Amino acid sequence: MLVSALRAVLPPGVAVGAADPTAPETGLWPEESAAMARAIPTRRREFAAGRRAARAAMQALDLPAAAISPGPDRAPVWPTGTVGSISHGGSACLALVARQGAITGLGIDLEPAEALPRDMIETVCTSTERDAITVHDLLGRMIFCAKEAVYKAQYPLSRQTLEFHDLETSIDLAEGQFEACFTRACPPFQAGARIPGHIVIAEGIILTVVILPAQ
Repeated sequence: MLVSALRAVLPPGVAVGAADPTAPETGLWPEESAAMARAIPTRRREFAAGRRAARAAMQALDLPAAAISPGPDRAPVWPTGTVGSISHGGSACLALVARQGAITGLGIDLEPAEALPRDMIETVCTSTERDAITVHDLLGRMIFCAKEAVYKAQYPLSRQTLEFHDLETSIDLAEGQFEACFTRACPPFQAGARIPGHIVIAEGIILTVVILPAQ
């Protein structure tokens, strides 16, 4: 159901792959395994599931299988000519992949469909967002999830780390959409630049997706 709901909001040319992050660790390429040699077993299983999901998405696009090792910043290093994003949470792991060209960035995030802890609200939400979260118990978590997806989509282009308040979101619950606005310049994104995204809630999970088209 989660994958079907995700596919419903994806445009042509963006493929999704899924894997179980609680399953035994399998499918790592040698360089990926070496990069995770010191990781704890749970993290290795999640990492392996992410790579299996990513290669499943690549296969759906008839792209050759390839290693997706973490770079020095721990972000996935995608094969030349591709863009992608990976997220895992609980019993789900999803990856998005597209050919680079018409699409320049992808972001996906999975979070539990639970209220954001009160001690995180001020860190995550701007004052405007805090005023809005009273209308829905899950809105704080949706804002967190939306900002994570935007961060993943923009990072390969800007190579800049964002703070939560560097983005301000507005969420349309009825349409399952959100828009994030940069509150400061983050080249190539200017202050005031807006990025749209989708929100899906299924199987106890909040899922956000951002797709950046070529400018």
